[in-house]
Amino acid sequence: MPTQTPPALRIMSFGAGVQSITQALLIQDGTLERPDAAIFSDTGWEPQGVYDMLDRVEREIFQPLGIPLYRVNNGVIQDDVLNPNKMRGIPGFTASKPYEVEVVDRWGICPDETCGWRKLRAARADTGVMSLFTIETFDLGDMDGLFEFLHLIPLGAPLSEVDEIAAQWAPPSDLDEDDYEDDDCEDDYLAATRIAAAVRQAGLDRVPGPHDICDSTGLVATASHTEIRRDFGMLNRKCTQTYKLQPILEQVRLLLGGTVGEGKVCRYCEGKGERVAPWRAKRDETEIAECSVCEGTGTISRVGQPPAGVWAEQWIGFSTDEIGRVSNRGDTRYSRSRYPLLELNMSRQQCIDYLNTRGWGDVVKSACLGCPFKNNAEWRRLRDTDPEGWAATVAFDKAYRDAPGMNHQRFLHASCLPLDEAPIDVKQAREWKASTVTDQVYAARLALADEGDPDGCSPYACRSGSAAA
Repeated sequence: MPTQTPPALRIMSFGAGVQSITQALLIQDGTLERPDAAIFSDTGWEPQGVYDMLDRVEREIFQPLGIPLYRVNNGVIQDDVLNPNKMRGIPGFTASKPYEVEVVDRWGICPDETCGWRKLRAARADTGVMSLFTIETFDLGDMDGLFEFLHLIPLGAPLSEVDEIAAQWAPPSDLDEDDYEDDDCEDDYLAATRIAAAVRQAGLDRVPGPHDICDSTGLVATASHTEIRRDFGMLNRKCTQTYKLQPILEQVRLLLGGTVGEGKVCRYCEGKGERVAPWRAKRDETEIAECSVCEGTGTISRVGQPPAGVWAEQWIGFSTDEIGRVSNRGDTRYSRSRYPLLELNMSRQQCIDYLNTRGWGDVVKSACLGCPFKNNAEWRRLRDTDPEGWAATVAFDKAYRDAPGMNHQRFLHASCLPLDEAPIDVKQAREWKASTVTDQVYAARLALADEGDPDGCSPYACRSGSAAA
C-alpha cells in the first residue's frame, strides 16, 4: 500500500477509559479533527460504569458531532470460557492439586562394586575434580559436565565406537585446533573425546550400560524426606485477539467496503450446526452440542477484504507512559495505527487533569470484571464499589475452578485461592504512602506501580503490558 495514499476513513478505537474519553473531548473542543467513526469492542463483561460512560459519551459528544459509534462483539467472554464446547480462555492462574514428592538430602556411591558408573565417578574423584561422598545435593544428569553430551554416545558402546564418533566431529587435520570455527562440531568432538578419556581412566573397555540400582548415575540416595508441593502457572492470553481485535477489524473492513461473503457449508460440523467438540472427543466424550465455529448455523460467512488501496487510520489512545505498548503488529493492509495522545505529548496524569477540568473525572477502567491481571487495589475497588459485579465475579471464579481435561485448577487471583478468600486486603507500602504525596507526577508513578496497566484492556495491548498481535 503506497504510503502517500490518504486514508479513506479515520476510525477511533474507543474503550470508554481515561485515554479514549480524553480523545473524545479533544475532538469536541477542536484540538483533534473529527474522525469518521468510533468502535467499541464489547466483551460482555465490562463493569457497569463502563457501559454508563459509553452511553454518556455517545449522547453528549458523538451524536452532536455526527460521529457514529459502532458497538461490536464476538460473544460473551465469561459464558464462552465456561462452555466446554468452546475453546475459549482467559489468562487465568493455575495450580495443581497437592502431591507428595521425595526430596533427596544426601547422595552416596552406588553399592554395586561392579557398576561402571561407580567406577567412572571414582576415576573422576581421583583427579580431584569432584568428591564422591561429600555431595549433599547433586544433579543426576551431570558428572562435572562429563556427560552433558552423553546422548551422542550409545550406552554400552565400546571404546572403538566412541573414538569413531569423536573422529566424525574432529577438526580438519590441516587446521590448527584453535582456529576451528564450527562451534557445534567442536563441542561434540570435545565431549566425545572427554567421554573416551574418562572411560579409559576408569579402566573400562566401553561406556557403562544401563544400571537399575543407581539409575545409571553412579549415585544412590542415602537420606531423603517427603514434601507436599503444588505446581503453579498461568494460561495463555487469547482473549484480546478474540474479543477485541477480531470484531474491530471486521467492522473496519465493512466500513471500508468489504462485504459479507456467501455462506459456505461449515466443514467442521458438515453443515449440521452441531457436533462433538474435537477436544472432548479425544477424552471419549460424546455430548453433541452447538458447533463453536459456525455458532450452530451450519454455514460460515466471512467479511471480505476492502478494495485494494483503501485503508483506514486507526486511532489508538496510548499516552506517553504507555510508549512501550506501541507496536505496528496490529497493522494490516487496510488499517494503520495512529496515536493522537502521543502526538500531543500527553501523559495519563495529564489526561486525568484534563478530564477533571471538563467535568469528566469519574472514569471507570475498561477491563473485564474478572481479568486475572487485576491487582489487589483493583480487586478491592470492585468489591467495595460494585457489590453486584463482585458477587458475579466471585461466582464465576468458583465455576471457573475445574475444566474438563485439565489436571490443574484455575483461579482469577494470583494467590491461586478462591477470589472471596484471596488476600486482596494486603496493601503494599506505596499504597498508603500515596495519600501523603502531593506531587502529581510522583502520585501517577505510584498509581502505575500499584495498579499495573492503568487504562484497562486496550484492543491493541493487553493489561499484561504486552502489545497484542
